Amino acid sequence: MSTKTKVILGIVTLLVVVIGYYILQRFLPEWWARSMSTRIDGSFATGTSYGLLFGVLGAAVPLVLALIAILLIGRGPKSVFSWLLGVVSLAFLIPNLLTLGIVIGDGSGARMGRRLLDIGTPGFRGATLIGVIIGIVIGVAIDFYLLGKRREKSKQAKIAAKKEAPAE
Repeated sequence: MSTKTKVILGIVTLLVVVIGYYILQRFLPEWWARSMSTRIDGSFATGTSYGLLFGVLGAAVPLVLALIAILLIGRGPKSVFSWLLGVVSLAFLIPNLLTLGIVIGDGSGARMGRRLLDIGTPGFRGATLIGVIIGIVIGVAIDFYLLGKRREKSKQAKIAAKKEAPAE
């Protein structure tokens, strides 16, 4: 599969996710805020813990899984696994996208969600932002590590191939 095809598939996937999000923007923000408000129940420590957890996992895991999926695309049976990883990585993004939709949204669902988060989830939004920043740093660091290992493995394979090649 060519790089151009991978980019086009990535863009199409992103468009599908964005369009689906906007279709459900009226109902999901209020539901998400209500469920977080019920779980957190006004506790600052719980709100901060949930925010950090969702922020870190919702940023780091998709970055790592997306890289692994991209590296596996077009490699026979692994290709199906790569698509599955892509879908799972998108699933990990959903909580952060819902929280972001509440914070920056201007629809009635987002406004209701903001009110619910203001009342029932102290510390959740701020901790989610901090968690996302930490998650991005962790995810990018892991991605660079994995790419470095892959590059090193490729370099070692080239060196081994040169040693095994007959001298002319």
